[in-house]
Amino acid sequence: MSTTRTSAIDIINRSHHRRDPEPLLDLLADDAEIVTYDRGGAEPRVTSGKPAIEAELRDVFARDMTHEVRDVVAGEGRLAYMVHCRYPEGTRVVASVICELDDAGRIARMTQVVTWDE
Repeated sequence: MSTTRTSAIDIINRSHHRRDPEPLLDLLADDAEIVTYDRGGAEPRVTSGKPAIEAELRDVFARDMTHEVRDVVAGEGRLAYMVHCRYPEGTRVVASVICELDDAGRIARMTQVVTWDE
């Protein structure tokens, strides 16, 4: 599957907006990796391989919160964007995401820094 940066951005937007992990999973390379810097530790969490990433994305997208993709930047072999999320009680979560794309335009690696307004 060859994916242009523009269509990758559309897929990412659609997946987050609908809280549907399938389009985003289809965009991932089979050996993709997600590196997440989140609350509670200085060491990142690394999730490797599409099956493990699928479980993580299904968990996040199943949560009762809205997702809005903003501030998209596309470059040669990379995409960056921010996801603004809000839980019904008002808690906000923002993730800054950088995606490295392989030669076919699939996401090979995502690095994200997640912040909470607790």
